[in-house]
Amino acid sequence: MSKLKILMIHGYTETGETFRADVRGLENALMEAFPAAPAPGFHPDYPGGAELVYPDGTWRLRPTDWARYIPGTDPGFGWFYKVDDDEEFPGLLDGLQRLGDTMRSQGPFAGVIGFSQGGFLTGLITSLLEPGRQSIFEQTAIESGGIAFPDSFKGIDPIKFSISCCGFAGLSPRYKAFYSPKISAPMLHVNGQFDQIVYDKRSRTLIDATTGTEEEKVLIHPGGHTVPTSKLYTDAMIMYIKNQLLL
Repeated sequence: MSKLKILMIHGYTETGETFRADVRGLENALMEAFPAAPAPGFHPDYPGGAELVYPDGTWRLRPTDWARYIPGTDPGFGWFYKVDDDEEFPGLLDGLQRLGDTMRSQGPFAGVIGFSQGGFLTGLITSLLEPGRQSIFEQTAIESGGIAFPDSFKGIDPIKFSISCCGFAGLSPRYKAFYSPKISAPMLHVNGQFDQIVYDKRSRTLIDATTGTEEEKVLIHPGGHTVPTSKLYTDAMIMYIKNQLLL
C-alpha cells in the first residue's frame, strides 16, 4: 500500500538516529495524523500510513569539528563542511548525491523536512524538483559558471511539500540557479524566535528566496535552534501538509 514517505534531513553534528530522537513528538503526531488503513481517518492516497526516512550525513565529524562537543558522545555527521554562507560549501555535492540516491531508491517521497543544514538542503531539494529548474541550471552554468544540475536528482518524482526548520540559503554565486527565479513549490519555514545560530537575518535569506506571503509560509516558535515538537506547532505543520496534499 502507498505510504506518505517523508525524507527527514538532520543538522550538523547529528545522525539520523539522534535527529529522530529529537523530533519524536513530530513523528508521533505525523503517525497519528496519517494512520494506516483501515484505521479511521486514513488518507485515501496513502493507505499504508506515514513513513519517515532518516539518512545519515556524508561528512563524518571529529570532536574537534564543533565547539560544544560532549566527551564520549558521537560527534555525528555534516552534509558539508561549515564555512561562511557566501562561500562554496565543501562536500555539498556529495551530500546531494546521497539524498538524491535515497529519494530514488526508497521513494517516491511526498515531502521533505530538514533542520539547520538539513533546512538548507530542504530548500535545495525543493528547488531541484520544480518543473523547469534543470534548464535554469544549464543556462546559469553557461552564463556564470554555476554548478551543474545534480545527476542524482534527474527523473525523481516531484514532492508535494517541504518544511525547512532553521534553514538558510547558500549565497555563493555558484548556487544562483537554486534561487533565481525564486522557489515557487510549496515550502514552510519554521524558525526559532531566539535562534542564535540561524538568526533572523540568516533565515531570511531562504525565506526571501521563496514565493508566497509571509503569513502562509513562515511559522515562528518561541524557542531557539530547534524543531518545535509541542502540539501547537506539530498541529500547524500537519495542517500545512494536509493542505498541500489537497492540491
